[in-house]
Amino acid sequence: MYLHRLELRAIGPYPELVSIDFAALAASGVFLLEGPTGSGKSTIIDAVVFALYGGLAGEGSTHDRLHSQHADPGVEPFVELVFETGAGVYRVRRTPQYDRPKQRGAGTVRQQASAQLFRLANPSDAVGEPVSSRIPEIGLEVARVVGLDRAQFLQTVVLPQGEFARFLRAPGEDRRKLLQSLFGTQVYDGTADELAARRREVQAEVESADARVRDALNRFAQAAGDTEADEASVPGTLDALRGRAEETAARRTEAVAAAEHARKHEHDVAARLEARTRRAALLERRRALDDGAARVEAARDRLALADRAARVTTPADGLDAARVRADEHHRRALDLRTRLGVPTDVDVVARHADLTACAAAVRHLVAVEATLDDRRRARTDAAARAALLVDRVAELDRALEARPAGRAALVEEARTSATAAGDAEAARAEVERLRRVRADLDARDAAVAAVRRAEQTVADRRVRAEELLRAEQALRARRIAGLAGELGAALLPGDPCPVCGAHEHPDVAVPQDDHPDAAAVDAAAAATRTADGALAEAATVLAVERAELERLRAAVGDTDADALATQAAAAAARVDAARAAAVHVAEVEQRRLAHDDETRALEREHHTVQAEHAVLVATSAAEEERLDHETAAVTDARLRAASLAVSPWTAAVHDDDRAPDDRSLARTVRQLDDLAARAVEVSAAEAQAATAAQTVVERTGEVARALAEQGFDAVDAARAALLPPERATALQAEIAAAERERAVVDAGLAEPAVVAAADDLDAGQDAPLDFDAARAAHVAAAGLADEAVRAAVSASDRAEAAAGCAAEVARAVRARDDTSAQSRAIVRLADVANGVTAVNPSGITLGTYVLMRRFEDVVAAANDRLRGMLGGRFTLETSDEREAGSRARRTGLALAVHDHTTDTRRAPGSLSGGETFTVSLCLALGLADVVQAEAGGVSLGTLFVDEGFGTLDPETLDDVIGQLARLTAGGRQVGIVSHVEELKQRIPERIAVRRTAAGGSRVTTTV
Repeated sequence: MYLHRLELRAIGPYPELVSIDFAALAASGVFLLEGPTGSGKSTIIDAVVFALYGGLAGEGSTHDRLHSQHADPGVEPFVELVFETGAGVYRVRRTPQYDRPKQRGAGTVRQQASAQLFRLANPSDAVGEPVSSRIPEIGLEVARVVGLDRAQFLQTVVLPQGEFARFLRAPGEDRRKLLQSLFGTQVYDGTADELAARRREVQAEVESADARVRDALNRFAQAAGDTEADEASVPGTLDALRGRAEETAARRTEAVAAAEHARKHEHDVAARLEARTRRAALLERRRALDDGAARVEAARDRLALADRAARVTTPADGLDAARVRADEHHRRALDLRTRLGVPTDVDVVARHADLTACAAAVRHLVAVEATLDDRRRARTDAAARAALLVDRVAELDRALEARPAGRAALVEEARTSATAAGDAEAARAEVERLRRVRADLDARDAAVAAVRRAEQTVADRRVRAEELLRAEQALRARRIAGLAGELGAALLPGDPCPVCGAHEHPDVAVPQDDHPDAAAVDAAAAATRTADGALAEAATVLAVERAELERLRAAVGDTDADALATQAAAAAARVDAARAAAVHVAEVEQRRLAHDDETRALEREHHTVQAEHAVLVATSAAEEERLDHETAAVTDARLRAASLAVSPWTAAVHDDDRAPDDRSLARTVRQLDDLAARAVEVSAAEAQAATAAQTVVERTGEVARALAEQGFDAVDAARAALLPPERATALQAEIAAAERERAVVDAGLAEPAVVAAADDLDAGQDAPLDFDAARAAHVAAAGLADEAVRAAVSASDRAEAAAGCAAEVARAVRARDDTSAQSRAIVRLADVANGVTAVNPSGITLGTYVLMRRFEDVVAAANDRLRGMLGGRFTLETSDEREAGSRARRTGLALAVHDHTTDTRRAPGSLSGGETFTVSLCLALGLADVVQAEAGGVSLGTLFVDEGFGTLDPETLDDVIGQLARLTAGGRQVGIVSHVEELKQRIPERIAVRRTAAGGSRVTTTV
């Protein structure tokens, strides 16, 4: 991840707008964020973390420090960060929760936190595509595109105060969570969990396979009747069952054959007895038939005569009926011609053909005739519609001609407003400049007052110092003047005089009453010195105030308050005008878009109206031509049909006195259809009459042929030979009964059993037959056969059931063996992945093993940098042991420091402050190197180091700066946060943070 730009306002100690271009600062790879302690360096780091994750860098930091106490309470605090990851370029803007003044009345109201996330086309994109404005969604999206959550970000990108060495001193379990997230090794833990779940599944499958084998053995034991069946005994038991089945099958075959033989004997005896009885009955029935044979023959002859007579009378009856029908059809045809007025000399068939052909030729024009009036009215309406469309096209042409001028006016208005809106940034800069000048002007007035106060203080203190000096001098003069009295008072008789050395003192001086002593003089001198010191201090303050006044006068120049107010009002008006212009630009743009939409709508309508007019003109011309043509065709058809409908024999059907060309074609066609129907009716009647006459001729010939064929002289003789129906039926029944009886008797006597019985009688074999003995023998043999069949079926069923169960046992055993073979590989893999095998007594899982290898790479990368620092005294070592005081499971990520001077291993917590800083920095850089080297790993293009450099000696500081400089070769950005003065000489690109007189801080950037 790379930072491009950071902006903040009313955040921490920064009341004003702060803008930092990280891309420009990091051009050389390393930049410095410097300033006095407490000036707000760490707040910039907090702003970066807050923009990304909504939290601060330090674990103990609260959001109360975000909103600046130095800013106007009404100013909205915000942080805006433009950053780039492998997923793209993004801009995130956040405002913290803060209290703002109420818009009405006194007091404050709590303003809730807000956030916005945009995806940018490039880092200079000022708008971007909105992604989300919901804080939870933005947190998830930022963590996704960056690839780190806040805790991981603070471990690998931003190393804040107080938390720099957390990764060094963290327990192995915490390191495991961080490394797992950075290297994406959750897949290995997921694989181990999946293998463990699969291990449980295959174990369950093995147990299920064993259970299926046991179930199959139980079913085999039930089928075989063996309660002690096991896998080894199944084949022998099955062979024994099959042997018993074969034995019972052989006994069944013998018993069934004996029963079948007894059944056949019983059936043979019964059949022979029945054949003898049936033969006797049939012979009796044949004698009766022979006695009635002459009567049956006479009945046949009488029926034959009646049948020949019927062959004559039937066509004779048809001839009589044909004559009656012919006379009837002839009378009907004559009556129909008379009733319809059709002369006898008119050929109705030809007339029907003419009428039908004419009606068919003009019938299709009936529908055309019905539409002529509507089509003429539609032609008139179309002409009117075309005229209206021409007028509308003219209106639209005039409207479209006026549209470009209106759009040009809107474009010019938008351009003018955009030009005014473009002055916004300059106007805001001017407002800001004037605000600073106003502040300097106010400060100048305050400085004038301060100078005056300082001058007054200096004057007062000078008077006081002079008074005390004069008092001291007076005391000193008085003491000098009265020094003889002081010496005289101290002179004792016999003592040498301290002035002349005489031992005699004829006139000893006496002290005056107000003579000051040494203490009084010393006190006066001390008071004088104190007054002098106060005077010097006041003079210093006066000099400082005068210097500040001179600076402010130089900054303000000749500007006065009124002119400044006028300029400020003008600048504010420019800002307001620019804002109004920006709003007006958007409004004009909306109006322009609406104008363009209306223009496009008019153009579409113009195109539609023109197209409709063209189509209407074209269709109207074609329709007019078709209408004239079809009107002429209808008129011709009407005259043609009317001429055929008027004839001498059809005058009776007309009831319309109009001329033929005035009648409608539909009416004339209906008349033609009516005439054709009448012709058809007459033609059909005459055809029926002719057919009936022809039938009479045909029936006369048939009667003559029948008389000759059947041997009758006349029809009356044939009618006399007919039998009444009931008499004929009785004779037929008598003959049929005799024939049926004769056939039954002959068939019965021809049956093989009856013939065999006759042969037995002819051969003298008529001894009696014992049917009861044969039946008893059959019943006994059938009972033995049933017992043998039941025994054979039972043995066969048991053998088949046992064979099926044995096959099921074999399948279950094979499935169990296959499942066991498959499960062994899965169980072994699961045990290895989850660290529960005998060869892995440490219990290290697959995921932990992979992280151990990654962690070894991290430690190796850290040691590569650490070797050049601290005189090569320390290196880092890994271990799979639990770290001191840790109750967590073995992670294999324990860390120790190898001290080469004593050749001992030390805990990371035993390092000094400088040693901890150096080792932690190397570890953090090694972690970043390995993460970036991993395919698909998180790109860590930025690193912030907050404090810790003050603990390093110059030699170690050189080593650390050298290691950080090595990162720039790969395009990394390294920001060092420190107040160490020596770093300013080493790093030219820096962000300087300084306190202001108002209590806040100000940021300046040096590139």
